[in-house]
Amino acid sequence: MSARRVHSRYRRHLADAAMGSRPVVIDLSVRRLFCDTTRCARRTFAEQTAGLTVKQ
Repeated sequence: MSARRVHSRYRRHLADAAMGSRPVVIDLSVRRLFCDTTRCARRTFAEQTAGLTVKQ
């Protein structure tokens, strides 16, 4: 089941190795979502962007 209720939004800045002489920075807008399942250990969580971010 996927979460649908949005709690809030925030910006993430991902930095990576330089490409040539230019730094690489990715600016994302990420949603925090509510978990409505009673078994969830957390009430809110941040969405992940496939290929860019992973849960740690």
